[in-house]
Amino acid sequence: MIEQVKGTQNIYQNDSEKYLHVRKCFFDVFNKSGYSYIQTPHLEHSELFEKSIGENSEIVSKQMYQFNDKGGRTLVLRPEGTSSIVRYHAQNQKELTNQYSYFGQMFRYENPQKNRYREFTQGGVEIIGNLDAFSDFQVINDSIRFLNSLNLTFTLEINTIGSIDDRELYSKELYTYFKTHENDLSDESREKLDLNTLRILDSNNSLDSNVIKHAPVISNFINDISSQKYESLKSLLNNSNIKFKENTRLVRGLDYYNDLTFEFINNDGVVLGGGGRYDRLAEILNIGTFNGVGVAFGIERIMNIIDIKNKSPKVYIIGTDIDKIAQLCILLDKNDIDYSKPPRLSKINSQFKSAKNLGAKYVVNADEDTIKDLENNTSVEFNVEVLIEN
Repeated sequence: MIEQVKGTQNIYQNDSEKYLHVRKCFFDVFNKSGYSYIQTPHLEHSELFEKSIGENSEIVSKQMYQFNDKGGRTLVLRPEGTSSIVRYHAQNQKELTNQYSYFGQMFRYENPQKNRYREFTQGGVEIIGNLDAFSDFQVINDSIRFLNSLNLTFTLEINTIGSIDDRELYSKELYTYFKTHENDLSDESREKLDLNTLRILDSNNSLDSNVIKHAPVISNFINDISSQKYESLKSLLNNSNIKFKENTRLVRGLDYYNDLTFEFINNDGVVLGGGGRYDRLAEILNIGTFNGVGVAFGIERIMNIIDIKNKSPKVYIIGTDIDKIAQLCILLDKNDIDYSKPPRLSKINSQFKSAKNLGAKYVVNADEDTIKDLENNTSVEFNVEVLIEN
């Protein structure tokens, strides 16, 4: 038997209802708020992420699905969405300021566990071009609207990591501190020490918590301009009655971030999504000088905490006479009436049982030319107007 690839998933039945519900809410909020959907390739050149995320990041050094194609090109399955969209913007929209939305599969080779898959779904938005404080505000505000549409409870945490130069100074200070406490760190954090020190701050290992608690904070390294931007954003959020929590440990360890970083965290500590500014990403990639701000949500993480019921069909057709049931399908199609039907014409009792199990309201029996209302347990002769009116 050929088994499913480790770290992948099949989305079906209740999970598929959740997936489609989250996707619908995502597009209802973002694509009705000025963002245009973009679908970038799953395949990209390795260089795109080696430069943007950073060669020393765990994603690039350990988690990318990387291979050489038959033409000798080094390609990867995309591990995140932002870099691809920035690449597209530079190639096609460089002189404009655009709002993008995306929803699709990403790939990272990591240990599969709850909320972590090797093939996973991200939904996110990016604003790229010539930006200002309102760009930051709307990404945060629209994200809150999206999460609220899913009836989720969460906390918005924000921070500023200053310029890339500020972060480099902070990283050096942080490295010195963690190096002196190296023996108190977990094995995983010791591995990160020389490659990507900032990622130690993300550790959930209890061995690291006390060391991290007393580590230097980035707020002591922020330049005046970045500090002013941060204070202005906090004022804007307060004036808009948007509640937030400041978290000086929130650095988001991808190399391209600067200034604003933020995350949405539920009551169980699950990070539903996060993002920030990346004003120098285009420069890092050597493709332009424009700015960017964005957010990405872990769709499976959201699916794992929402609870929705399967949608029941309003109309379910049953019958054993293939000509009658086919003609009935055509009639309902012409009247734009949605309906469900059995996969094959089995015994009528089996079809009726399937309709009840699915929670259908009306069962149309093509053999008897009747409509049965399962909620009221009443039957009438078939009349398409009954289904149209109800």
